[in-house]
Amino acid sequence: NFKIKTTSGKGKDWPLSYEDLESYYDEIEQFIGVSGPTPYPWGPSRNSGYPLPPLPINAAAQIMQKGCEKIGIKTAAGPNAIISQDYDQEQNGTRKACTNRGFCQAGCSVGAKGSTDVTYLPLAIHHGAEIRTESFAVEFTLNENKTIKSVIYFKDGERQEQFCKNVFLCAGAIETPRLLLMNNLSNSSGLVGKNFMAHVSTQLWGEFEELTHPYKGVPATLISEDMNITGTHGFAGGYILQSIGVMPITYVSQLARATGVWGKALKKKIQNYNHVAGINIHGECLPYETNYLELSEEKDELGLPKPRIHFSNGENEKKMIAHGTKVMEQIWDETGAKNTFIVHRNAHIIGTCGMGTNAKNGVVNSDGQSFDVPNLYISDNSIFPGSLSANPALTIMALSLRIADQFLNNRSN
Repeated sequence: NFKIKTTSGKGKDWPLSYEDLESYYDEIEQFIGVSGPTPYPWGPSRNSGYPLPPLPINAAAQIMQKGCEKIGIKTAAGPNAIISQDYDQEQNGTRKACTNRGFCQAGCSVGAKGSTDVTYLPLAIHHGAEIRTESFAVEFTLNENKTIKSVIYFKDGERQEQFCKNVFLCAGAIETPRLLLMNNLSNSSGLVGKNFMAHVSTQLWGEFEELTHPYKGVPATLISEDMNITGTHGFAGGYILQSIGVMPITYVSQLARATGVWGKALKKKIQNYNHVAGINIHGECLPYETNYLELSEEKDELGLPKPRIHFSNGENEKKMIAHGTKVMEQIWDETGAKNTFIVHRNAHIIGTCGMGTNAKNGVVNSDGQSFDVPNLYISDNSIFPGSLSANPALTIMALSLRIADQFLNNRSN
């Protein structure tokens, strides 16, 4: 995935390799506590296995597993940043194991999910970091040499200024380019806001005779990467297959938007919620010039221009969607699914301040450092030159640790 241009002729190669990040992947998985199968059946052999055994697969995963077996697709328990056993967390005591209540997207009541509040923040505070909540950065002031002098932000309605030697901007693939565009900063390449990407993430839902209790268990507990090999199915990049469990309100919204059913008909339809299961694909989206973020004329509550997004799937993504939909329909046909429907969607916001090898083809270098502003570093999903096919969180964290190491090494030299 990191060399998709080399292997397929499409997209963009990353200016660093998988091997540059592998040790950081290992470190993060140990730190936050990832549960998953060891060895993992696909991809390069990792230096270490997952620190915890996989979470139990729920009903949706069991149905997907049966369907995949019948058509020869290999599956495995899905790795999750959710602890399957009690886990000692540095500076935060022992985190309790997952209770499999399935409301992960709404937050975890026991702290089993590896979110920032139970992993990185306690460690940062222990080592002296100050967390300023409810703060919103709006402006940079510059020194005479065009480096950043301070950050202007609003807190509790008041304008504040923080002087700084270096800035690490980690606001994500919408707010990071928005802030840079508002300040006309780090954009000599003209690439700030460009190459907006979002993973292909088409879903297939169905109803089954057996009870599925979709709210039980972690949402994605089964995975297959048999289709995650670039160029083998008529399109660049690949995709992952995953099972889906779902909270009631999420399922209702998906059902209504996908089928147009509403009112009494929708109320009747959702009576079958406890017999519902889903499956989805999660695939690479290529960068396109026609997909980008710009500043809108419309203002937010602070009087700042809102971001406007231009995005649509390209021909490569449409081929991937068609292929993935056919595979998912085959799997669900083998399991006796009834009343199926497709939800066409994209997931995760990626790109808009991509890494490059020079100031003409990137906003930052492979160390996250701005080509234009030497004391500005970007460390989030905006700097991905390609979307990859996996969820971006682990790679965001791995890049962040590598950028921090490179910064410290260069400063000490």
